[in-house]
Order: sequence, then structure tokens, then C-alpha cells
Amino acid sequence: MIKVTPRVYQLGSRWGIGVWGVNVFLLADDQPALIDTGFRGRAKQILKEVAQIGYSPSDIALIIITHHHTDHTGSLAALKKATQAKIAAHPADAPYIDGQSPQPGPSRPQWLSKTLARLPQLWTTTPVAVDILIKDGDELPILGGTRVLHTPGHTPGSISLFLPQERLVIAGDAINHRFKLRLPSKAFTVDMAQEIQSIKKIASLDFDFMCFGHGAPLVHNARPAVMNFVKMIESKYQK
Repeated sequence: MIKVTPRVYQLGSRWGIGVWGVNVFLLADDQPALIDTGFRGRAKQILKEVAQIGYSPSDIALIIITHHHTDHTGSLAALKKATQAKIAAHPADAPYIDGQSPQPGPSRPQWLSKTLARLPQLWTTTPVAVDILIKDGDELPILGGTRVLHTPGHTPGSISLFLPQERLVIAGDAINHRFKLRLPSKAFTVDMAQEIQSIKKIASLDFDFMCFGHGAPLVHNARPAVMNFVKMIESKYQK
């Protein structure tokens, strides 16, 4: 567990790396919220860490999903059952979460698609109804106002969250931070050009800290680092 700011905790794998390295976040408010749920089988560990912070499962009022991929929604059904929290997600990703549309899997390479097809326990999730559809510009009444940013590209309904009072952005998979800032996996990103525009949108905000679906949080000079990253990827993709 990492205490990123006085009211925001990163749960799970310390660095968010490796096959199972997906970060989950707790927004510690009067009605706390979880951000994402990790792979299937993570619920017990997540609730153990939530208890260490001082909350019971029934205290969790909301679970916000940054995007539909199974490494972020795998434990959603178990956590919904344990907490009875409302589920919030963007309308474009909600059909993949509630089971109306199947998980699309990687677009490339072909061998990875075939491998995941043979391992449905890794790639399939238990459908869960989305209670609250959230869109760009919505403000959630958490930690003095948490703003929803629609940051598509990785998936059509990917979102990031901006917490002005914490001076923090939770980027989901819009950016990864595995030892350095990186774009999300090409195999699982539906539109890389759109993805780059979403990163530029994040960089325009005023923040000091950034958290990621994969990798350690940036707690020093986060915005300058992201602005430099934007310059680098623009140069690379304009060639």
C-alpha cells in the first residue's frame, strides 16, 4: 500500500508491474470510493488493505472503473457483492462491463489473441451492471470534487480522474509508468492517435501528482514529466 496523498491510497502490487501488477486506488472520504478492481481473485486482498486504512466493505459507496479491460474489472463482481457499492463507468465501455458486448481481446499480435482464447479464465469477467454512467466533465462528490476526464484511445470509454484538492490525476491506462512514462500496450489500444490526444488533454491540467493503472505514482514534478512525454511521443509519431 502506498499513501500517495493524505486521502488517496494505492493498493496492491507496490510498483504495479509484472503480469498481475495492476493498481487499485482508494479515495478516503466520508463515503470512500475504489478506482478499478484488478484481475479476478484480488477482492480479498483489496478489502484487507481497505480494512487496514480503517474502512469496512460496507463503507465503500462507489467503485469507478477507468476502462473495461479484465485486469481492471476482474474482481468487480466480487467487490460489488462484498460492498454493495454503486458501479460507475463511461457509457462507451459499459457494455463490456455489463456483458452486453464480449471483451474484444488484443487486436494484435495474432498469437496473443489465440493464447487468450485458450485461457478464458484470464480474459473473461463476470458481468456487472453499471449503475452510474459518467462522461467528460462530470464532477463526482468525492474529496471536494473529482472531475471525470474522457480520455479515449486505449478503449473507447477510457476515463481519467482529476482531483484538484489533492492536485492529483489518476490516469488509468492512458499512461503507464513502468520505470519511465510509456504509452499503453499497442496490442490492447484501439486508437493510438486518439490516445495521444488524450494524454495532451491530461497534460493541460494543473497537478503535482499522478497515479497510473500500471507502475509507481509520480510524486515529484509530475506535470513537467508528462509535458515532456507529450513532446517525445508527438515527435515520434509525426515522423
